[in-house]
Amino acid sequence: MSTPPEENAVLKPEETKAFQRLEKNFTIDLLWIWILRLLRDGPKYAYELRQEIETKFGFSPAIVTNYTILYLLEREGVVQKVEKRNSDERIDRKYYAITDLGEKLMDEAENYLYTTISKLFPKNSSSK
Repeated sequence: MSTPPEENAVLKPEETKAFQRLEKNFTIDLLWIWILRLLRDGPKYAYELRQEIETKFGFSPAIVTNYTILYLLEREGVVQKVEKRNSDERIDRKYYAITDLGEKLMDEAENYLYTTISKLFPKNSSSK
């Protein structure tokens, strides 16, 4: 069995490509779940969602990515646009709200993630 190159010996686990892929997969690639989590607190507009993702969850998706995910979620009926009007009765901003289907999706996602985590990291593991 060969030993890893010397430069890898000083890497921290979070600096490895494997961990960086894990981080990307659970943040950007699963952006929809973070968006729906925030929409459970009430309707929000796209830029507001992006800001809250950064402050509450510690990562910053690209603006275009945020809009793309919202569009796809709306197309599937997971979120819906809610138009709020200002005092002049003009549409102020396009807000997004989670639908009943979105709520059910989040419940399923939660169950799936808990099941997956328990398989990967069993509490009664003797290997710790």
